[in-house]
Amino acid sequence: MTPVRKSAEDRREELVRAAIALVARKGFAAVTLRDVAAEVGVAHGLIRHYFPSREALLATAFDTAVREELAQLPPEVDDPLVALAQWCTASVEAHYLVWIDAWAEAPRDPELAATLRAHHVALDEHTAHLLRRAAEEGGGRCPDPDDAARRLTAMLDGLAVQLHVLHVLTRAEHDRAALAHAEQLTQLAPGTLTRAAASA
Repeated sequence: MTPVRKSAEDRREELVRAAIALVARKGFAAVTLRDVAAEVGVAHGLIRHYFPSREALLATAFDTAVREELAQLPPEVDDPLVALAQWCTASVEAHYLVWIDAWAEAPRDPELAATLRAHHVALDEHTAHLLRRAAEEGGGRCPDPDDAARRLTAMLDGLAVQLHVLHVLTRAEHDRAALAHAEQLTQLAPGTLTRAAASA
């Protein structure tokens, strides 16, 4: 029987899926185009038909993985305080391990760095939106939501490393620190977001 020839779109998707699987097992730095070709069962040179470089393939794999993970997050709830509280406490280990590995590789990979930056900016914009809504709803004040979002993102990223990589924080300690920091940034009364998280 003659094998069915895959469309260019299907083959490209197959290569991206293989790259995601390999990154999950080996990390960005260890994945080569030969690895991806072997994973799919194609000639090494075929990959160049779809991606000009290893960097382009891995940047696409990271972009795909992050978009899919974000799509699986619970939709934003109507209550702004609950929405911010959930955002602060939604530290998922698998998600952060991919990001941490990408951060480590980005200084040597401009294409991955550009993809990381784009997602980071988009997440900061979403965080600023949550902070602005929570401050308005809870009787607080957030004069510069964009700056507050950068501060909160930095805090959440640092806490995630301590929780998922170093294991020096418990989940409860992570959540307590994250919620308290968000309350400070929005000038909400202490305990406001903790109560909102408990009510969700």
